[in-house]
Amino acid sequence: MLLLSGEFDPVTPPRYGRQVLGHLPNGRHLVARGQGHNVMVAGCAPRLMAQFVASADARGLDATCLDRLDYTPPFHRQLRLGTLSAVP
Repeated sequence: MLLLSGEFDPVTPPRYGRQVLGHLPNGRHLVARGQGHNVMVAGCAPRLMAQFVASADARGLDATCLDRLDYTPPFHRQLRLGTLSAVP
């Protein structure tokens, strides 16, 4: 089982992942440095997830790329309601 958390996720913080990991003997918990809730699209995370799906081996993943992620501001874009277009 692969658990993926963002370092600054206020919705599902890394401590939740640590708690769950205690019940998964073959699990691995990765924490993406400087990230919030939407970790699945951050940096190398999509590649790591694809490798996990292909191999089912969470412990064999080289996740050092997560340590090189840039910090993401928690609110860096404004979304116009009704248009679904991001405004810088």
